[in-house]
Amino acid sequence: MSENHFGRTLYPLALSLWTAAFAWRACGVARDASALGRDADRLEDESRALDLGAMRLRALVRDSGERVRDARFLQDIPNILPEDKGYLRTQKAIEGEVALLRAKVAKRLKNALHLVIDARANKLYVKKGAKLLWQADVSVGRGGVLKDAKSGRSWEFATPRGEFRVIGKSPDPQWRKPDWAYVEAGEPVPPPGDPSRMVSGELGAYVLNLGDGYLIHGTKREELLGRPASHGCVRVGAADLERLYAAVPNGTRVFIFQ
Repeated sequence: MSENHFGRTLYPLALSLWTAAFAWRACGVARDASALGRDADRLEDESRALDLGAMRLRALVRDSGERVRDARFLQDIPNILPEDKGYLRTQKAIEGEVALLRAKVAKRLKNALHLVIDARANKLYVKKGAKLLWQADVSVGRGGVLKDAKSGRSWEFATPRGEFRVIGKSPDPQWRKPDWAYVEAGEPVPPPGDPSRMVSGELGAYVLNLGDGYLIHGTKREELLGRPASHGCVRVGAADLERLYAAVPNGTRVFIFQ
């Protein structure tokens, strides 16, 4: 067989093989494209489903918020429109009772000067009868109990409640340091009459004595006024203490409540 005849025979065969391979590869590409198209369609469906779910979630959140607002509104309705027809009459009667009680208190005090100490708000009010003259921030007892492991004694740092009187007052007072002050500091307790117990400047410029060891006095920590911070006495700022000392005579009633 001549070389030309061999070439003429091999060329068509090679062309047929190349055509078959190309067709097979084209089919594979078509299959891949079809699979990619199906995946794209599936992803698009899933994206639409996620968007729909997000829309439903937003709607649920919105509905939930509206239900919360509705519940609050329904809860407040009795305060706006009381179901009990006697509600308003009851409120009016209470207001009348409070006014009557105020009148009785004013009559009992006979327009006298007195002090009112709100231990919860840490406020001192100077009043004449039912009229408020002025007020001041104070610090009452901080609470808590101190126990002495050696002696077994304990002290509660609370301001008592009730009615008291100013039984004495003095300028430039000295503080007789009590046993609990030494126990609290971890120091040995000296004998009762020991001169080291007398401390100057601790109580401020003035003191008003309420009896039983409880005083109205000054403080070195005015930044704590308005909060419970004392060991039981009523602490007052320097300016208000001076005003109290000048205005409040011995025998003045002092009402401490919470």
